[in-house]
Amino acid sequence: MCPEDNADDFRPAEQDPWALRKPDWNTWKSVKQARLWQAVALACDLDPANFQLFDKPQLARLFKEPPRQFDDLLVMAKGSIGANGILKLVSRSDEGLEESEVKLSNFATWLKSIQHKLPAQFPWLSEPITLSNMDWPWGRHETDLLRKLAAAAQRFWSNYDPTDSTTAPTNQQVIEWLRGQGVSERTAEVMATILRADGLPTGPRK
Repeated sequence: MCPEDNADDFRPAEQDPWALRKPDWNTWKSVKQARLWQAVALACDLDPANFQLFDKPQLARLFKEPPRQFDDLLVMAKGSIGANGILKLVSRSDEGLEESEVKLSNFATWLKSIQHKLPAQFPWLSEPITLSNMDWPWGRHETDLLRKLAAAAQRFWSNYDPTDSTTAPTNQQVIEWLRGQGVSERTAEVMATILRADGLPTGPRK
């Protein structure tokens, strides 16, 4: 999900006035929060002003259409907002989730949790991923394994739709990811089973 995927779309603005500009990081680095769509643009190394009409803050697609990696990341971000997720809204807009405000350090934490490659000059540091800021039922108690359990829940189950079983990950996908995080095979199997939605069959999906 990085701009180099569409290198032809990123010609210098002085050569092409319709080219997509990169952010002015010197201006943005002092900003603490932004609209969700603006945060997504910054994560894709795009100046949000590319997609605004004059000084209006809303996302506009009239003159420049955002590239696919922007749309993909925006859909993922909107789907990750929830009571038990890492990504939180500072305030919800009546204009939709994409126009709602997020804290940029919190957004950076979410980007890290999904292993999104950040632009080299992206200035916001991610916050520690703790169970307390995910509102898990055990509150502030945490261990290394609980943190990995929480990260696996966010990574694999945040976009699960109970009405569509094909959106559920397989236990093996979760186990392999946890094994890559240093969890033993037996513990990873137990954690994957704990995370699996109630009532879902454990066999291969059809």
